[in-house]
Amino acid sequence: MSNSGLIAKNTLFLYLRSFLVLVISLYTSRVILRVLGVVDYGIFNVVGGVIGMMAFLSQTMQATYQRFFNVAMGKGDHEKVKLLFRTSLSSQLIMALIVIALAETVGLWFVVNKLTIPAERMMAARWVYQVAVLSFIITMMSAPFGALITAYERMRVFALISVVDAVLRLIIVFLLMIIPYDSLIVYAVMLLMISILNLFLYALYCKRKIDTTDFRFYWEKRDLLPMFTFGGWSLMESLAQTMKSHGLNILLNLFFGPVVNAARGIAYQVLTAVNLFIQSFQTSFRPQLTKSYASGNNDYMARLYYSATKISYYLIFTLSLPILLETPYLLHLWLGDTVPQHTVLFTRLVLATAFVSAFANPTSAIAYATGKIKWFSIIVSGVNLMILPVAYLFLKKGYGPASAFVVSLVLTVLVQATRLLVTSRLTTLDITDYLRHVLLPTTVYSLLTPWLAFAMTQIMPQGFARLLLTSFLSVSTSLLFVWLVGLDKEEKRWATNKLKPLRSKFHQ
Repeated sequence: MSNSGLIAKNTLFLYLRSFLVLVISLYTSRVILRVLGVVDYGIFNVVGGVIGMMAFLSQTMQATYQRFFNVAMGKGDHEKVKLLFRTSLSSQLIMALIVIALAETVGLWFVVNKLTIPAERMMAARWVYQVAVLSFIITMMSAPFGALITAYERMRVFALISVVDAVLRLIIVFLLMIIPYDSLIVYAVMLLMISILNLFLYALYCKRKIDTTDFRFYWEKRDLLPMFTFGGWSLMESLAQTMKSHGLNILLNLFFGPVVNAARGIAYQVLTAVNLFIQSFQTSFRPQLTKSYASGNNDYMARLYYSATKISYYLIFTLSLPILLETPYLLHLWLGDTVPQHTVLFTRLVLATAFVSAFANPTSAIAYATGKIKWFSIIVSGVNLMILPVAYLFLKKGYGPASAFVVSLVLTVLVQATRLLVTSRLTTLDITDYLRHVLLPTTVYSLLTPWLAFAMTQIMPQGFARLLLTSFLSVSTSLLFVWLVGLDKEEKRWATNKLKPLRSKFHQ
């Protein structure tokens, strides 16, 4: 199968998974908010966020392992992949011990002494925190298996396990309604059980289906040190990104309390639902970027990078446009009368920031493929970390909670510009080509697409009929302008070739 065909097949599996997970997660979020209540939902969001601030460890190391696996695979050295997998297990064990030490000292002190939590819910918050620590350790140990599956591009496995995960979360919703105990604690414990099952499924698949899986620990310095060095610089960028997200959540708690955290949590639920689709696409192309760099195929790498960046943006814009236009009605339809204050504005600002972030993942993938990420991480992380102190100053001066999201949006633009400039120094990518092949078509597309759907929101009264019409117009005009101004000739030719079999079957 060709590289483009493999990417298309993997993306299809991941999209089917994303759609199912989206439908289930939206329903479960609605019920969880109702069962827990706004205050407990906010507590779960902010307490879990303290451990979530450490999630960058697992996510970054998984990306690091995948990068090393793909480089070895690009060179045809599968025995090296086996040794690297052993090394990844060893490094995750080290990281897990570090996380436990930090979580049970600094993290626990912060939850008990600094977060704004009603006194009568502090015991439940402690339970949630400890269970979140255990869940995170389990997730960390899953990282080497996830990296191996991604490196071998077995995206069907991700799709199936994700659907199992989503269905189990749906079952939890119904169990919460009948179990006569503190719903917040029960919810956290059940999520821990799902994490354990996910680890078991990943490990079982790798052991049975991937020959390079080896459960023995391996401490060879020549393999462990490069991973830790590369991973260390990767962690710096991920830490900055995590501090931006969870750090802002904690700032909102310190200034405004758990109700605002609930509003922020709902906004990020919407973002997560949208990102499921774009992450599916980005997961499918990232291994090809790394392999093409490792094999020295720079022309293919550049073409794939430009196309992947544009399509990432078109996907998130198409999915987000009807949500942006109909945010109040969609939230009411989804959550009923339990929508916390600020949720509408938070959701719109978070999605606007996501538009900019759509350009980030492909750019970082190119930089990571080179392995020369020291200054990339230092510079990009430094700019990213500016968001927290700037947001703090605005909140300290009395601005509303939305100001933190506005600061994040503005500085995210600066972060991406910095990321692009540094990456161009590390690779053969040219800024002028990027402007011509990526920024120009996406800008023209963005200026042309929204107006027809927006006009309907000004003409028609709010309601389900308008939602359907604006959604149809958003998607149809988006597809139209992607074809007219968003794709170059080669991309249109590739798309036409992929659609020919479908048209032939339709006319039979």
